[in-house]
Amino acid sequence: MASGVTWLELPKDCFVRLRPATQANAKRGCAALVIENAGVTGGTPLDIQIPQYAWHIDQPSGKRTAVILIKAEEISGIKAVGYREVGAPSLGAALLSEMILLGTDKPD
Repeated sequence: MASGVTWLELPKDCFVRLRPATQANAKRGCAALVIENAGVTGGTPLDIQIPQYAWHIDQPSGKRTAVILIKAEEISGIKAVGYREVGAPSLGAALLSEMILLGTDKPD
């Protein structure tokens, strides 16, 4: 347990890596955002491990939320990630700069 969080095992499926996310991925809950330009999927996958553990840091409040990254893409210089909150059914999206990446080993 890290900071009162019970970290789950990383998912074996239902995440998107090495390719852009599609609307079908989002409908299944396997991607929190889809980057499209004029209806064409257009993001470039980021070279980071997916899935992996991370903290999302809310910029206005500084609140930390335990998450599992399920997608990471870049478009026009903007690096975005999709995540699943640990212990909640919520999906979210954020800038990569709002994340503290923890890797694939379950945090203590």
